[in-house]
This record gives sequence, C-alpha cells and structure tokens, in this order.
Amino acid sequence: MLRRSGLVTLLKPPIMMGEPDSIPVSNLDHFYCQCRIAVHCNRCGKPMKDRDATKEAVSALCTQSRPRIANVFGNGPLFLSDIPESCSSSNSSEIVLGIDEAGRGSVLGPMVYGAAYWNADVENTKKSIPKDFNDSKQLTEKDRERLFKTILKNPDIGFVVRSLLPSEISRNMLREHPYNLNEMSHDSAITMIRKVLDQGVAVKRAYIDTVGHPQAYQRKLEREFPGIDFVVESKADAKYAPCSAASVVAKVMRDHVLEQWKFSEPLCGNDEELDKQLHDFGSGYPSDPKCKGWMENNPLCDKVFGFPDLVRFSWAPSKQRLEDTAVSVVFRADLDEEDEDLQQQQQGMASFLKKGTTRKRKRFGYFEDRNIRVSKFTDDVTPE
Repeated sequence: MLRRSGLVTLLKPPIMMGEPDSIPVSNLDHFYCQCRIAVHCNRCGKPMKDRDATKEAVSALCTQSRPRIANVFGNGPLFLSDIPESCSSSNSSEIVLGIDEAGRGSVLGPMVYGAAYWNADVENTKKSIPKDFNDSKQLTEKDRERLFKTILKNPDIGFVVRSLLPSEISRNMLREHPYNLNEMSHDSAITMIRKVLDQGVAVKRAYIDTVGHPQAYQRKLEREFPGIDFVVESKADAKYAPCSAASVVAKVMRDHVLEQWKFSEPLCGNDEELDKQLHDFGSGYPSDPKCKGWMENNPLCDKVFGFPDLVRFSWAPSKQRLEDTAVSVVFRADLDEEDEDLQQQQQGMASFLKKGTTRKRKRFGYFEDRNIRVSKFTDDVTPE
C-alpha cells in the first residue's frame, strides 16, 4: 500500500515471466527486483548485451519513472553493464575491481554504490584507462562528466550500479529491528562483487573505500570471497584507479538521478513551475541552505503522510521537521501494549506487597529435567 500526500493506492508487484537472456531497456522492472536477498537472486543483476544497450539503460535509469512498487517494497535498481571481452573467463588474468559510494550522508535522494573493473594485464586496456581518475568529490562536475563518458565509451571497462532508494533506506532503518546503513553498504558491495563473479569475471584484486572499521570490513569480505585479494582503506578512491572510477560512476549516476527525479506524488508532473520548485533542493545534504529551505517549505509535505519519496524519513532532520509540523499520530496498538505493561507492573507490585506471600525459588534445570525432588528425612542411625 502506497501512502503519500493523502493518497492510498493498492499496488500489485509485477509478474516476472521467466529469466530473460538480455534485459529489455524499455522495462525498468528488471532492474528493480522484489527479491529479499539480491545476492542469491537469479533474476536480478543480468548484464546488458552490448555497450549500446548499456548506454541506453544508463539513460533510462536516470530519466524514466521508477516502477510504483519500488517506492513501497523491494530494492532499488541493480544494474550491470555489458561484460568486457577482455574480462571474459577465457581472457582473464589480472582483473582489478573498485567500489565506492555517493550520497551516504544526504537527507534527499538515493545512496548510490558503484563498481568498476578491467583487465590490468591487457596492454590496450592499460592505455585506454584515464590517468586522472581521482576521488569524485575532489573533481569538478565537468571532469566527472568527462570521465563518466570515457567509461561509457570504453568497451574494456565494466561497471555496476546499485542504488538504494530513499524509501528503501527509510523502511530498513525504521523497522522493528533496524537494518542500518553500514549493513546495507556492506551487503550492496557483496552483491555487486557476486554478480560480477557470476558472469565469469575472475576478479583477482578489489579496492574498497571502507565503511566502518577497515580491518573488520576486510575480514568480512575475505570470508565471503576467499579467492580475492582485498584492499580496504579510507580514501581508497583517491589512491587506486578502479576505486576512483567506481566513485565517478556512483557520483555521476546519483547526480543525474537527482536532477531528473520523478516524484511519485499525484500533484507532480502537471505544473512546470511546481516541478521547478521541487527540484530546487541543492545538493540534498542537511548542511546545504538550499536543502534546508526546501525541507522547511516543501509544498508536498503532508501533515499526516509526511514528505515525498525523495526524503529519507529515518534521518534526524526529517524526524525533527515532522515532529515540529506534522499531525501527532497515536496508534491504538501502542496504547494497548502500554496498558498491558502497566497491568503487569501493578500485579507484580501487588504480589510483592501481599502479606504471607512466599516466593518459590526457581529450581536448577539439572534437577528439573531429572525430576529430582528434595524430601525431608530423619537419621535413625545411632552412634556406637
């Protein structure tokens, strides 16, 4: 059930008819799988058939509307480019791979994970890899766009994109047993590596920009993939070209998605002036004055259902804004639970204060399992 801006709509998940050999770009449902554990799913993570299809899919993911079910259930898109011929199982010798993310601390939009890989032993590949890869945050927007176009054009560079939608992040972090951002990040990296390996790409070394403690993260990856030599470091995207390329992929894809974000709320799409206002949110980070102003004066912020799907409800600025301005909602189930707790506390106190009440000490399991009882007896033995 989708609940946004006062609208309640029943949704049915798309029906998956078998496993396609190639991904039809016109149908984005194939990138938005409803599986619970993507790393073990046979339907998601299929590569594109060639570089032209890869370019078309990248454009579609940035400009087309998400499947409606993705806003309330399942995972964000998982996309694999075509597999470079130089990285196929017959040619693989020294495949290097890098992973980085973009948008981790943002209150708006998705967190995007990117992976890039190539065969470091192929001389032609060495010559075609740009020399100025760097941490995408240290590059200008113009340089990032140029490098991303280079990656798209280069048939020897393969890449993967895993986008965690803001609604997906909110659902995971606000459920009864929270699935935190570090765990989501680790699982996204593991999923991307697994999907690449499943296509016959024999990755020998992987450079990962760390999330959390680098040594612990590296041990986790080594247990999952014992045949890969992992380098997990802070700021790895500024040191290793594959990780830098992954950083560029993640950052540019996130920027393009945000620039052309398709709001699912019913008021959007028909008013050009409103759409312009809704997209004027700056970088999406809470420290950005534009983003802060957008959060405070958003015309789609409903008094009951809250912000549009662009916002991560689990972030502190979102929670605080809703506490200050939204309608207070009290759920009957929570009241019933509080009443039960209070009743149990009162009964416990009453029994404690009741005169003449003796509390029976709990017996050890060893005696209870063997039905051993203590009985009173008298010693009739008289001393000689």
